[in-house]
Amino acid sequence: MGRSAAADVQQRDAVVIEDDADIRQLLVIVLSSRAFTVHEAINGGEGIRLVEALKPHLVTLDLNLPDVDGLEVCKELRKTSDAHILTISARPPQLTEEQCLAAGANHFMAKPFSPRGLGAYLDGALPAE
Repeated sequence: MGRSAAADVQQRDAVVIEDDADIRQLLVIVLSSRAFTVHEAINGGEGIRLVEALKPHLVTLDLNLPDVDGLEVCKELRKTSDAHILTISARPPQLTEEQCLAAGANHFMAKPFSPRGLGAYLDGALPAE
């Protein structure tokens, strides 16, 4: 008996670390439409635990979290994870982008962001296999 094509598709996990429910839901929609299984965290501590447990392909990381600065979360994640880290923030873009990359992020996206722009970025950076 042969395997189906669906059985050959590797599951891709994503962890969304975002305290704003509306933005978190938008990220879930965009990521789900790109064949990610999405797990949600509303603060940095919860996000770090999810990333350690799940070993996701992708992490979206808000910088303004209620418990810890997102740059610190990024540095902590990078110690144990090789996930693609996309930082998202309303902070001033130029300096923040440099800080994010220095902390280990792969990319920075400024808020407000376009869902289509995010989708296009994901299609280019992490295409479905």
